[in-house]
Amino acid sequence: MMRNIVRNPEAQFPETFKSLFMNGPTGGVDSCNCLLSRCPPGHKGPRLHTHTVDQFYFVLSGETTVQIGRDIYKVGPMTMVHFPAGTPHCNWNETEHYETHFELMVPRPPADRLLDYWEDDAPEVPDSAALIRRLTPEGYTMGRLFASQHLAHRAMGSQHVRIYAAKVAPQTGGPALHFHDFDQFYYVFGGELTIQVGHERAVAGKGDLVMLPKGCVHTNLNEGDEDEYHLAILVPEPEAGEQFDYKVQIEYSNEPAFINEPRSRKA
Repeated sequence: MMRNIVRNPEAQFPETFKSLFMNGPTGGVDSCNCLLSRCPPGHKGPRLHTHTVDQFYFVLSGETTVQIGRDIYKVGPMTMVHFPAGTPHCNWNETEHYETHFELMVPRPPADRLLDYWEDDAPEVPDSAALIRRLTPEGYTMGRLFASQHLAHRAMGSQHVRIYAAKVAPQTGGPALHFHDFDQFYYVFGGELTIQVGHERAVAGKGDLVMLPKGCVHTNLNEGDEDEYHLAILVPEPEAGEQFDYKVQIEYSNEPAFINEPRSRKA
C-alpha cells in the first residue's frame, strides 16, 4: 500500500463528537495537522476556545453551527470556515443528522497545546462573515489542465497555506511528474484520483488524504468516468514569482540490477 495515502478513517468514529488525526499531531508531514471530525445530532465540540495557529473547517456533510467571537452562523456542506490564530470559536450540531468536516491546523501546533479555552466574554470579531467561504458549481475556473476554485490564500488573509478545490474531468489530470519546494496535500471529497509517486501508482478514494512532502516526485490522474474533486493544500504558499514546480523525467534502463555484494575471496 502506498505510504503517501491515508485512508478514510470514518469507520472509527464513536457515537459522540470526535476528531481523528489523519496527519499529526507528532508524526507524518510536520508542516500541519489534518483531521476528520464528526458531530452527531445534539452533540458539540470543545467549548469556546482558541488556537495558537490558523484552523480551517471544510464541511463535508450535514450542518454545523459555528460561533466566531460573538457571531453565530449555520454552515452547510462544501463550505470552508477560517479561524485565524487567537480567534475564539466553537461548534455544535443542532440538527437531526450527522455533521462531518475536514480540519486543517497550520502551521502544526505543539502536541501539548492543541487548544486554549477562552475564559472571558466572547469578543467581537470584525467582519467574521468573511471567514466563511462556500464552494459553488459556477465558481470553478478552467485552467490549462483542470478547473479550480480558491478558498484560502495570502490575499484572502491566509498567511501560512493556500487551499483550492480542484475539479478534474475524466481521463485528465495534473502536470507530468514533478515536485515542489513546499508540502502538498490532496483531500479527496468526490470521485477517485490515481496518484503516482515515483513509478508507484495507487488510487485515492473519497475521504482519503494524499500527503506529498517537499521534494516528492508525483503526478495525478482521473482514470474514472466521472469528475473528481479534491482540496489541494499548499504549505507554505509559494511567494509570488517563485518557481511553482520542477518537471522530472524517469528513464528506465535494461542494465542488470546493481547489487553491492562483496567479491568472493580466492583460497
